[in-house]
Amino acid sequence: MTHPRRRVLLLSDDDVVTGTLRRLTRIGENLTAEADVVMATLAGQVAAGPQEPRFPLQRIGSHYSLNADPEIWERDYLLPRLDRLMSGFAPDVLVVDGDLPARVLERLGRAHPTVHVRLASAAEAPIGGKPAARSTPTPVILGEITEDGAQSAATTAPLLDAAVRGATGGGLTAGSEPGETRAPTVVLDLPGVSPDTTAAVEDAVLEFFAARRPEWRVALLDSAVARRAAPGVERISGGATAELVSRTVGAVAVPGHRAVHTWSPARIPTLWLTEGPGGEKPIRGAAERPRRRLRLDQQEALRRRATQAVQAGWGHHTEVEGPQDIDALRARLTGALDVLDDRGWAPAGPARMPEDGAEQAAEAILRAASAQAPA
Repeated sequence: MTHPRRRVLLLSDDDVVTGTLRRLTRIGENLTAEADVVMATLAGQVAAGPQEPRFPLQRIGSHYSLNADPEIWERDYLLPRLDRLMSGFAPDVLVVDGDLPARVLERLGRAHPTVHVRLASAAEAPIGGKPAARSTPTPVILGEITEDGAQSAATTAPLLDAAVRGATGGGLTAGSEPGETRAPTVVLDLPGVSPDTTAAVEDAVLEFFAARRPEWRVALLDSAVARRAAPGVERISGGATAELVSRTVGAVAVPGHRAVHTWSPARIPTLWLTEGPGGEKPIRGAAERPRRRLRLDQQEALRRRATQAVQAGWGHHTEVEGPQDIDALRARLTGALDVLDDRGWAPAGPARMPEDGAEQAAEAILRAASAQAPA
């Protein structure tokens, strides 16, 4: 069914690594002038950005959060909820961003024929898998800030995180404002790293900055570790805010889309951290905590993005092999942090704020809707 204004349903996964909820929210905000927008997400009670979106948002528990069998969850929980949403809203366009069950999307496509658009970052695994039963989803490829000058006609400009666009000071300017009292902050942004590795990295980084920069604060952003608050350490959930970016002088981050498109455009010196195969194994004697496990293509996308970030001047990269050898992990992290400390935590990368692709992505979605709309 075609409506006077396009109806667009945005569907994101649980946002652990890719930042799908935050980037899809930004695209949705750029769609609202010309379309009615509704979003459904598998993310939990985590804010979509510095503010909640201005359009309806429905949260559907992932099988990780519900500790459910994936097949039962798909059949008895996810599919009925999406089916009711599709029936009630009757979207002209379904925009999918993230790792969602192909079987559920295929069944929705058969029951509710509509234009199907799939988003992906240029650094992530190619859009693929089994095509929908009736048609192949139209791809919209989001450009990467790490691929300076490599944007093609097939990609948008990089999609910057909402927190960067509202930030002032910190890594966005050459120096602090007169009389500014914000405490310099280092952010640990490690979604997607195994809980045991996260705990070991947090301990090592806290130890490093307590010794080298005791006057600074350390913020644990969306940490998977149930750590008690300590003096000079703060826990933040729901992604970065403009206020946090404004006082951040350094970061240790997994190079997912959200992290790269937050700390890089803000010119924050960043240690990009990836995890080797050893991170899958818990420390001897420790219980294995449930977590979303990254596919091999997702792990390779993180390494690819980290390599590109270093080549573009957006920081330094190191990989840890898991928490089994704490001394080796601490030595590797300390050596990598020494590189950034020796540079004096100077702003990284090009000085000019890059172009933002949120509006371009929204326009690409509307073009796909017009091109595939029934005559």
